[in-house]
Amino acid sequence: TGGGGTPGTTYHDPNNRDFDRGNCEGDRRQIFNTTAVAEMPQFANSKLRALASGWRLSGIYRRSTGAYLTVTSGQDRELSGVQNQRAQQILGSAYGSKSLTNYLNPAAFTLPDVGSLGNMSPRNIAGPSNWQFDLALSRIFNVHETQRLEVRAEAYNVTNSLRRGDPVTVLTNSIFGQINTSYDPRIMQFALKYIF
Repeated sequence: TGGGGTPGTTYHDPNNRDFDRGNCEGDRRQIFNTTAVAEMPQFANSKLRALASGWRLSGIYRRSTGAYLTVTSGQDRELSGVQNQRAQQILGSAYGSKSLTNYLNPAAFTLPDVGSLGNMSPRNIAGPSNWQFDLALSRIFNVHETQRLEVRAEAYNVTNSLRRGDPVTVLTNSIFGQINTSYDPRIMQFALKYIF
């Protein structure tokens, strides 16, 4: 429930449709992408040309603001039979120190009174920003006039950095407000492609 306007869902408060207005699930306010490609030159020396010419290094860097999150109660406080209704925010700022163990401030929220709705809109708290840096190294070797061999190595999250996931947003969870997930560590793959 609580999407409002989505087929198969209902409004939390049928008399107040604005109560279910919030940011879109896929909304990222800022996104920065950049790519670069560098290719080794063709060397005049035949041995150097055979070993070093034609290698191509390409990189992609992406940074974006975080997803918008909804803090839920983890209980049916409204007594409607629906779990995970929205929580009650009692402090102006929802954030703690924005660290792994205190991204959201537990003291900023409380459970709504029994029989009532929380005061929070859906998807109104920004999660941590995200970034990724990937590299690829490749070269095509001409085997024959119509045959080529492509060698490729790729590394995702090449720096093997910790990239934080979203914090736990269920208020009754013992680790509420903490980040206990992350995006993938460095992943490498190698490929050979024979074109004929």
